[in-house]
Amino acid sequence: MRIHSKLIAFGIFGLALILLILASGNPTSVRRAQESFLSMLAPFLRSGSSLERKFTAFREGLKTLEQLENECGTLRTVNRELSATNQVFRGLEAENNRLRNALGYRERAVFKLLPARIIGRDVSTWFNQVVIDRGSDDGLRRDMPVLTEDGLVGKTTAVSERSSVVVLMSDENCKVAASVENSREQGIVRGERISSGSIPVASLFFLSKQAGLKPGQRVLTSGVGGVFPSGVLLGVVQEFKVRELDGYATLVPAVDLTTLQDVFVVVSQQK
Repeated sequence: MRIHSKLIAFGIFGLALILLILASGNPTSVRRAQESFLSMLAPFLRSGSSLERKFTAFREGLKTLEQLENECGTLRTVNRELSATNQVFRGLEAENNRLRNALGYRERAVFKLLPARIIGRDVSTWFNQVVIDRGSDDGLRRDMPVLTEDGLVGKTTAVSERSSVVVLMSDENCKVAASVENSREQGIVRGERISSGSIPVASLFFLSKQAGLKPGQRVLTSGVGGVFPSGVLLGVVQEFKVRELDGYATLVPAVDLTTLQDVFVVVSQQK
């Protein structure tokens, strides 16, 4: 506004000066008056032109609301894609770590292990049995121990050429001779019948009433019976209870039987 006012004032002054000179009729005076007038106006014209360019550039730089909304939508989509990709990478990293741990356990194991993958599981028998992708063509037969690097899973039952059924240690029909670490107590671990939707439960039976087991004590396979090798972790004591004739302990299984994916079959108890 200030520049506008000054321009108008100078314009009026210059116009009046030119009219006075024109009235005198002297061409030289007219020309000189024009030159003086343009010299006075030049800084304001340059300033005005610069401001106009800046305003035009600023106006053209502004984006419409629709453009901004479109860009925000695009950025949100890209962000979701990056988040999904990150989740995949984390899953692959976890899978890689899990397989690395399993491979390390296989190399350290004192018995010969055959890796197998779970390919079948029924909802109605979720904590009773699974199907693996190994069978008689791979040297499997009935009553072969199945485990992971964390501990015992169960044993093979029905075996076909390319697949086998594994009964889990949480099944009441799977019985495992066991001993309590740093104790003379021995007994039989077997699963207990559970209602649908419950977590698997296993217990150690035939303990002495004076066993006095403490929560957290480790329970291992004893090797008695010849089916399972000795020293494989079954679980830890959750609670010790006394019955009329003996004692027993509920166990927390060493292996998370709800998320099994890969296992090992003990095909020989010596490498």
